[in-house]
Amino acid sequence: MKNKTYIHISDVCRGHGLERTFLYRLREFELIEIRETDSGEVIDHGQLPRLERLIRLHRDLEIEPQGLLAVEQLLQRVGELQDEIRMLRSRLGRWEDF
Repeated sequence: MKNKTYIHISDVCRGHGLERTFLYRLREFELIEIRETDSGEVIDHGQLPRLERLIRLHRDLEIEPQGLLAVEQLLQRVGELQDEIRMLRSRLGRWEDF
């Protein structure tokens, strides 16, 4: 079984200059998962890239957590459509030889 690595949210907040309330709001909109452990509140290390993207969107574009939820859903849909386009191009490529 693979061991998960966790990061304390206090370290994330300190490293990114964030208030804990911002992370709690992200959790409220189910954009991140915060776990309670004996050593405090933590997030899974695998969530860091997504969290850092959300932080950049929040800071650079001044998007609030409810807007971040909409952006995340749109980005996911774009990714799905890109996958579908790749699959369709692959299928079309088989017919181009005939």
